[in-house]
This record gives sequence, C-alpha cells and structure tokens, in this order.
Amino acid sequence: MDDPADACELLEMYVGPQGEAGGELFQLTVCTPSALAEQLRHHPFLIGRHWLFVAELQPDRVTEWVSDRIAALEAPSWRELAEKIGRIGYGEFEDYTD
Repeated sequence: MDDPADACELLEMYVGPQGEAGGELFQLTVCTPSALAEQLRHHPFLIGRHWLFVAELQPDRVTEWVSDRIAALEAPSWRELAEKIGRIGYGEFEDYTD
C-alpha cells in the first residue's frame, strides 16, 4: 500500500466460537473515499454490503476496530452469532442452508 489515504483492500478474518479450535472466514472490503471514487470511475454502480469506509487505511487500527465490534456481539448460539458477524463481513457460510 503506497498511500494510506488512497487504498482499497480485502480484510480476511477467521472467527469462531470462544474456546474452540478453528473458525469461519469473514471478508470485509476496507476502502478510502479516493479509492472508492476510482472504483466508481471503472464501475459506475457498486453495492456497499460488507464494505468499511475509512479516511486512511491503517491496518492495525482497522483490525482493532473490527475486532472490538465483533467482541461486543452476543447470541445464544454460534450460528446466530455468525449471522450477526455477517452483517459486518461476508461469511463463508452466509448463504449455506442445511
């Protein structure tokens, strides 16, 4: 990343039930306004689901902020918690049905 004020990167997070090994993959696109403007020059329509907009891309701060948001979530089961996390980042099993 050359310029933190002009960046668009995919953040991948592995999150799982507390105290258990492993986790599920969640993805979030982190983008600055100038990088978004550049994206819009190439793709005039973008759907903003699972995007986080920041003034500058500072990976450590973004990771901390996202981790804090996820840590604050509560649900009675992992499946319900994963659904809530899926509002932040795209979960690998988001559209999975039994």
